[in-house]
Amino acid sequence: MINREDLLSGTRPEVGSRILVTEKENFQGYEIMDYKGMVWGISMRSKDLVQDMFMGLKQFVGGELSSYTELSDESRQKALDRLLSSAKRIGANAIINFRFEISSSPYSGNSEVVAYGNAVVIRPIKHYVPTGGLGNILAEFVDAYIGQKQEGFIPEKTYTESPDGEVLESNGYKFVVCPNCKTKYKIDTDENGNPKIRGLEDVDNAEPGMQIYCLKCGTKFTIPKV
Repeated sequence: MINREDLLSGTRPEVGSRILVTEKENFQGYEIMDYKGMVWGISMRSKDLVQDMFMGLKQFVGGELSSYTELSDESRQKALDRLLSSAKRIGANAIINFRFEISSSPYSGNSEVVAYGNAVVIRPIKHYVPTGGLGNILAEFVDAYIGQKQEGFIPEKTYTESPDGEVLESNGYKFVVCPNCKTKYKIDTDENGNPKIRGLEDVDNAEPGMQIYCLKCGTKFTIPKV
């Protein structure tokens, strides 16, 4: 297992002109830089008396109250749009602790929808590594398959001469062995007859031959010609 602190899984994208919204207290992979305060959006809607009469008839025959559905959807969308506009006006790019609150008056036939939350300014955490179960899965995946391609897991290229791996032959196949941890890699050849390891790329173009980083220990070594 690789060291999680050394695993740089990449930085989250910049927020840009968007307003991110979550019902939680933070965004995974982002840090809160400033709290702008509470923001809200309100939408007040009144029932259409004619549509209300037709919708009442559906109580006898059943079915979706489509006019009420559209009214409810429009109310929520209007409240959300006003919430986002309010956050943007005060310089926020995200809203945390987002909630909807809906109330209605049985006497006036009006319905009020309030969307509210805390406006904040966030930015991506550089080289963010997820925590918990997601982080464990990521670490396992990188360690087994694509560790050599992850920023931070590959050591900086020094262009110094790399040791050759030992070549072994078994059942008609050739393998190269990592000089450090003895992990074996099956050797293929390209169209020019040069040795290569399937799924891995040459990590040092300045050094003759093909060099790879061992997926298990990170050692850079050269694949000898066979």
